[in-house]
Amino acid sequence: MSSFLPPGAYRTPVDRWGTFARLAASLPEGSVAVVDRTVAKLHPALISTLEARRPRAIIQLTGGESAKTFTALEKVLAGGLSLPRSGTLLAVGGGTVGDVSTVAAHLLKRGVRLVQVPTTLLAAVDSSLGGKGAVDMTVRGRVVKNPAGVFHYAEEGWLCPEFFSTLSETQVREGSLEAWKMVISLDASLFRRYVRKPPALEKLVKDARALKERVCSQDPYEHQGLRRVLNFGHTFGHVLESVSRFKLSHGDGVGLGMLLALDVGRHLGVTPEPVATQAEAALANGPGVLGRERAAALLRRAPLKDIVTLLNADKKAGSAGELRMVLLTAIGTTEVRDVAQHTWRELWPAWTKGIRP
Repeated sequence: MSSFLPPGAYRTPVDRWGTFARLAASLPEGSVAVVDRTVAKLHPALISTLEARRPRAIIQLTGGESAKTFTALEKVLAGGLSLPRSGTLLAVGGGTVGDVSTVAAHLLKRGVRLVQVPTTLLAAVDSSLGGKGAVDMTVRGRVVKNPAGVFHYAEEGWLCPEFFSTLSETQVREGSLEAWKMVISLDASLFRRYVRKPPALEKLVKDARALKERVCSQDPYEHQGLRRVLNFGHTFGHVLESVSRFKLSHGDGVGLGMLLALDVGRHLGVTPEPVATQAEAALANGPGVLGRERAAALLRRAPLKDIVTLLNADKKAGSAGELRMVLLTAIGTTEVRDVAQHTWRELWPAWTKGIRP
């Protein structure tokens, strides 16, 4: 345990694979656990395993965007009030439970030890790694994702395959889309191997975590802009999630957001046509990205002024109303561009019809 590091400091990830019961044996007594209710129901031994470690509190939250509210954050903070500065907060759940737990771990006693136990493929390949945690806010009646957040790196990540065995087809797809996002934008040779033969789930998780860590270790707090590459597909992905009122999952939103980012890149001449075609085919044949008609149905649902408001509220927005987007220049290589509003609006008619511009 590297307790000498200040709260929020970058920590090299320590990944431990195994059953939850075996890994939980190392959990210090008197810890606080935040657990997704659905995970607890699907895995009945989870709570009793935690209770054997004599926790100060086991806080159950309903997963999903409702877990990323200030109300949920206050519940976790209240449950963790008795934690000492050296205490441990354990987050057992998907990305939303992990997000609110990360914020709480940073705030409690100005920083306590955090252990992430991702129970979804999406959390395993992405949100449980990299130190970021955030909660959502409502702006003009629309939910804006992640405007209030912290950096607080977990000291350990527990990867328990038993949790992945109960995931739905949708949950596997959205986690796979995030993993493929990293492969497409960061590693051309791995992309070619994946296209030839899609990887087994455990390899997918290990590869994605290694790729994300490679980026985060060079830019742990996003000061250098290197981590922006991880936002490929997120600009319009977050908008699609918001206008769906979060009926569209984050992973599926990112998948559709990547298609729109490829369109923007082609329109600007940044993404060569063969690269866009290759990437889109891989997303369809590998993780199985949703069709463009789903994006079209969502975009038609919201007035254009609401889309502009959501884009302007996004923390990745550039100056003067421009969007700071990650665009693909080749498989494994990206470029960050400030995209003027008139540029993406030229693509709007095709997007709302569900066709490739």
